[in-house]
Amino acid sequence: MLKKLILVQIILLSFQTVLYFGCEFFQRGIHDVKRSVDDKIPFLPWTVLPYCFWFPLIAFYPLAVFQTDPYSYCGYLMTMVVEIVLSVVCYLVYPTSFQRPVPPDGFWGTFMKFIYRGSYRGLNCAPSLHCSSCFLVIYVSCTCMGMNLWIRIFTILIAVMIVLSTLTTKQHTLIDVLTAVLLFGISRLLGILLTVRYFVPILTFIGNLQ
Repeated sequence: MLKKLILVQIILLSFQTVLYFGCEFFQRGIHDVKRSVDDKIPFLPWTVLPYCFWFPLIAFYPLAVFQTDPYSYCGYLMTMVVEIVLSVVCYLVYPTSFQRPVPPDGFWGTFMKFIYRGSYRGLNCAPSLHCSSCFLVIYVSCTCMGMNLWIRIFTILIAVMIVLSTLTTKQHTLIDVLTAVLLFGISRLLGILLTVRYFVPILTFIGNLQ
């Protein structure tokens, strides 16, 4: 079963990567989301470390959820799919970006430059998919029946750190985070509806994976 769950995660992350970066080819008329309040948030290059925690969190967290409660896992999966689709729609309808600060010299500055190169155009800011997925992790960790207390605490702390790091690394603005809250709320409602409707087919699909 573990191999099947890993395969599902690979499919989901591949789906996300293709849509997220692929939509940048079609974006024109970019809107600046930076506001004066964002200048008051400090630029802390070292927080790129918790920012990068997002990648293992998204890759491995669903495995822990499935082992605890398959229904919560399906709800997570469906909500994540909806978040990806709706965020890409937002990026295409209203493309957003802003001018990032120049990273300083040194180890963390070099690390930041590497992260900046992760997006060849530096678009897809609002809503922040980093943040909306972290809000989903926080919600599921709070509501998943039977989840170990230490897993709840650990994942919630990591998710909160990631959200804050999107601001202090200047990868996102406050508007990006606030719109991510709305994206999560809508996606969660739709995700639950899809889970109620397709709970059994989803588990059957996973069970039939080779």
